[in-house]
Amino acid sequence: MAFRKFLAIALIAQLICVAAGAQAPPQSQPPAPVTPQTPIAPIPTVEDLKVLVLEGQRSMNNTASHVGVQPVVEVRDQNDRPVEGATVVFRLPPSGAGGTFGGNSLTFTSRSNAQGQAAASGFIPNDQLGRFDIHVTATLQNRIGQATISETNTPNSLSVVEPAPKRVPLYRKKYFLIGVAAAVAVGVFFAVRSTRSSPAPNPTVTITPGPVLISQ
Repeated sequence: MAFRKFLAIALIAQLICVAAGAQAPPQSQPPAPVTPQTPIAPIPTVEDLKVLVLEGQRSMNNTASHVGVQPVVEVRDQNDRPVEGATVVFRLPPSGAGGTFGGNSLTFTSRSNAQGQAAASGFIPNDQLGRFDIHVTATLQNRIGQATISETNTPNSLSVVEPAPKRVPLYRKKYFLIGVAAAVAVGVFFAVRSTRSSPAPNPTVTITPGPVLISQ
């Protein structure tokens, strides 16, 4: 009887140990060591692009009518070949004389075409008078080029007015013609008088010997 109780107690104790082991959380594995990665060095920028200004340099913008000259540039490589697909950014000054692009923006981004040309459309000059610079930057991968376009805001018109020719009064033309006619008449008078007063040249007698004829 006592032996059966001992077996029952041992069996119950074994079941309790098994249940306790099943509920125990699994032991976490230590994290694997992280191998540090070598940082990748940035590609150096090479300034080998040429930015040529085609339109806008030393141009005059009309502040009265808010009409401005749109800047146009051409991007070329070291061999003077046009560069297509370059990103071209036009930047206006933040204050003073200048203007804005579409949407009141101070920058305009474009891409060069097959001829390497890019333009900034929608430029409107502001009311500030004076000269200002538009900074242009062209980039293609790690290649870069820059240029500066100088323009001036003026209240005058963009068109150049040719000065009108000075008109000569009629009375001046009249007296001028009378003087010319008088001078010609005096010259003719003295020429005729000189011709009449000069002695006539003596006639020249020429004797030509001929054959001697004897008649019977």
